[in-house]
Amino acid sequence: MNDLAIIYDLDETILPASAVPDETFDTLFDAIRKANEATLADDKLEEALKAMRRLSVDVVAERYGFTAAMNEAAKHALLHTKYNFELSTYDDFHVIKTIPGKRYLVTTGVPNLQQAKVDTLFKEGDFDGVFVDDIYQESRIGKIGLFKQISEQTGIKPAQIWIVGDNPEAEIKAGNALNMNTVHIARAGVEPSNLAKYQIKDFYELKALIEKAQQKGT
Repeated sequence: MNDLAIIYDLDETILPASAVPDETFDTLFDAIRKANEATLADDKLEEALKAMRRLSVDVVAERYGFTAAMNEAAKHALLHTKYNFELSTYDDFHVIKTIPGKRYLVTTGVPNLQQAKVDTLFKEGDFDGVFVDDIYQESRIGKIGLFKQISEQTGIKPAQIWIVGDNPEAEIKAGNALNMNTVHIARAGVEPSNLAKYQIKDFYELKALIEKAQQKGT
């Protein structure tokens, strides 16, 4: 079905954060600790670093009040680290290939890290398009801009686009602003969010949800 599109987030939606090796972040965390210079108490700093396993650096930096030096150290570490690892998706990833419609992946972060994840996880044909919302891009349009771009380029109306992700303040908020069908996926350990139009726990539920909506003509 070319009149339907599903846009997926990556981290904690398709890829478990726990699947990324701890050492992936060693250079980044060490750089931030060094630049901290006692700005944040040790416990708060470690709390912030732990949050980076699940949230993008820019979100964590704003939430915890990183200094300019900490932000610059994080940026340098992220942009100059080469990533090489083996990763695995959630076990139900194969289900999305059985859901009718075009498939897109939109993920936030830095291109070298996010692209390394994409390269090891997916093969050609898994998605009709992959987009990285680069947090350091000067002309950044964010997820809302990328969602709008996909709609305009495919000619698929917002009412026929489904946004699937775990972050209510990112992809869900952007999808709601564009009047798209937002679906919050609450994997193990993630609290359900009523900010999305729909709530699911896995891709089996997503398939049933979309098929039911299509039968009703939604």
